[in-house]
Amino acid sequence: MIKIVIVEDHEMVREGLKVLINQWSDMNIVAEYSTGAEWLDNIGMIEGDVVLIDINMPNMDGLTAISQALTIDTAIKVIVLSMHNDSNYFREAFVAGAKGYLLKQLSAQDLEKAIREVYKGNTYFSDEFLLKVAKSIKRGQDKSVETTKGNISLSDQERQLLRNVCKGYTNKQIAESMFLSVKTIESQKSKLMKRSNSKNNASLIVWAIKNQIVDL
Repeated sequence: MIKIVIVEDHEMVREGLKVLINQWSDMNIVAEYSTGAEWLDNIGMIEGDVVLIDINMPNMDGLTAISQALTIDTAIKVIVLSMHNDSNYFREAFVAGAKGYLLKQLSAQDLEKAIREVYKGNTYFSDEFLLKVAKSIKRGQDKSVETTKGNISLSDQERQLLRNVCKGYTNKQIAESMFLSVKTIESQKSKLMKRSNSKNNASLIVWAIKNQIVDL
């Protein structure tokens, strides 16, 4: 049974999430909170496998709550729910420690897949969200990632690796799909992260999209 915690200040959104989650017999909502502070106060008393949290909440935003929660329990797995589709929020969420990022206009399929992937220890971001991030970048809204205006020379293998990272695949899944060893994937990914000055998958994805390396 996958135990779910919901942290969301809007009751209507909480109720909508519960309707969706209650469709799946192996998932159970064990707690719901309307503020990040309330969630933090109860960590350790109610154990949840996956936490769904809003970014914009009164008194304490979701990103701050995630950062503080992970100082209490480093094993917490969090999926961010947001109205924001620009890459700055996306990157900040992953820097804070989130494992998934979903737009609130999500489908039941996206929500289910996100919960299951994050529960297994993977990261997840929907194709729809990545498309919106790409559009945001093309409009020039993201000024924090430097582009090289197409002057990036990558092998077909490196491009395929980046596409798989954008799909949220783990190193093991990438290795299996590309018929390579996990060690080879880790080495190639490390080189790409150094080359792009990326500290995590989120930054690497933004770099790949902004430089039009990955075709979304």
